[in-house]
Amino acid sequence: MKKATKPTSEQMKIIEEQGNLVVTAKPGSGKTYTIVEKIIDISRNLLNYQGVIAISFTRKASKELELRYKRKSIESNYHFFGTIDKFYISEIIVPFSKLLFGVGKKLEVKDSIDDYSKYNDLKKLKHTRDDKELFKLLEQALQEGVLFLEISGETALFILNKVPQCLTYLKARYTHIFIDEYQDCGEIQHEIFLKLVNNGITGIAVGDLDQAIYAFSNRYSRYLLSLIGDDSFTHLEITRNHRCHKSISDYSLELMGVARESIEEDKRVLKINVKGTDEHIIYGIENNLDEIKRKFNLSKNSDFAILCRNNGTARRAADFLTIENKLFVDTALDKVGESWAILFNDLLMSYYLYQIKEVTVLDFISKYINEELNYKVFQKGLKLVDKIFRLPEGELKNNFGEFNKIAKLIDPEQEDKRILAMLKDLLNNEEALQSFKPATDNEVNIMTLHKSKGLEFKCVFLLDLYRWILPQEGDWLSEEDYIQALNLHYVGVTRAIEVCYIMIGEQRYRPKQGDFIRAQESPFLYLYNTPNLRIDLEW
Repeated sequence: MKKATKPTSEQMKIIEEQGNLVVTAKPGSGKTYTIVEKIIDISRNLLNYQGVIAISFTRKASKELELRYKRKSIESNYHFFGTIDKFYISEIIVPFSKLLFGVGKKLEVKDSIDDYSKYNDLKKLKHTRDDKELFKLLEQALQEGVLFLEISGETALFILNKVPQCLTYLKARYTHIFIDEYQDCGEIQHEIFLKLVNNGITGIAVGDLDQAIYAFSNRYSRYLLSLIGDDSFTHLEITRNHRCHKSISDYSLELMGVARESIEEDKRVLKINVKGTDEHIIYGIENNLDEIKRKFNLSKNSDFAILCRNNGTARRAADFLTIENKLFVDTALDKVGESWAILFNDLLMSYYLYQIKEVTVLDFISKYINEELNYKVFQKGLKLVDKIFRLPEGELKNNFGEFNKIAKLIDPEQEDKRILAMLKDLLNNEEALQSFKPATDNEVNIMTLHKSKGLEFKCVFLLDLYRWILPQEGDWLSEEDYIQALNLHYVGVTRAIEVCYIMIGEQRYRPKQGDFIRAQESPFLYLYNTPNLRIDLEW
């Protein structure tokens, strides 16, 4: 018989905490195990009609959570396991929309508002909260039995605000609400979560700041950060067995304003001051590579990554490095923060990962389509993605239409001929396609910070930590621009598993002028207590 796993001290604190809780959990730290154990602990004291709400952002993650809970042989027919859309629809919209207008037609979930011209204005609900005419139109749609999946969050919030019986029911029915991957929460999800918490349901938000650097879809890590700073929530962490060395994890959290204690020994974030330019920095990296391999027991060049703010710095690094390297440059799609551009980037990267058996078709499509609510669309998506993933590399350009079909299936509203033209050019550009293919064991990785998201390396060298570069400065820079730049730096630091080197030269190159100026260090290097959490050296 397999010996039962015991919670770590970190996990026990989370399981035993009675109040509102925000958990920052690192990959590989036993997050799902901890959530399951906490639900089990809560279940022991529930009345026979009570349950908990456990929300995940994908059906795959939700099913895994529910399955792992059931394997513990704890029976409960009153817990809710599902996606956020399923919760909105089954627990709020369907049972309580009829209280807005009395008996109406049975609700049917529709994928797109585009198919119903009379309701086209309902798209505006994503951007406004106080348009009475829009809410009248929404009521009319619901009364006629039409429920649009793409505004399910806006619809649920409207009902919560208009039907007091809904909140009363939820509080009586559920004692706790768990939301996993909270860094992916948007404004609507965050507002609904807080509304339930303020109504007396204990809230547990679980997330990882590591996973959010893009500001598209109006989803920001700021909502997770806001809970960390909220006095009504206790902040606890799960860090054990995290892929990053503890000192790297501590440094990254300090960057984001989460206070950490100074570590006197074995600091793995180092700021390296180099006399000269970026050329001298690259020479310094190359000359110290063998010593770093010995010190941290590394064997392959692909264990190393040089991460840069932009393509220009990355190209210069590749030119200066005399050993084998793989340059990953941002493509035209990387510069567009639109839905289809992000989708095509993910599709191409996943295509190459599929070839080395690191991604499956199901992994990819589950991120974008909810099987439970859109079974037929989900099945179509599986077939289309499977066809693309099985194509020889040289055939990608001849199957441009399949890429278009997938995008229309996943996000029909966001069709953009400009992005399609970019994709077509990219598929016909062999050099650009190479930026999606992983490096070989003999190649040092060189890429931008954006390209590095979701990847990990034993050793990381960070370039471009200068004023005017990261972050950019000027009157035009918004607070969100600053936050995105800080998140990028955070992502760069946390790509490192064993050690992170922040490389600073005396001079920095200006590509537009073609000259060098005296380098000034980025203010990110002096946020909070970060200087005391690293080692400063000279090469």
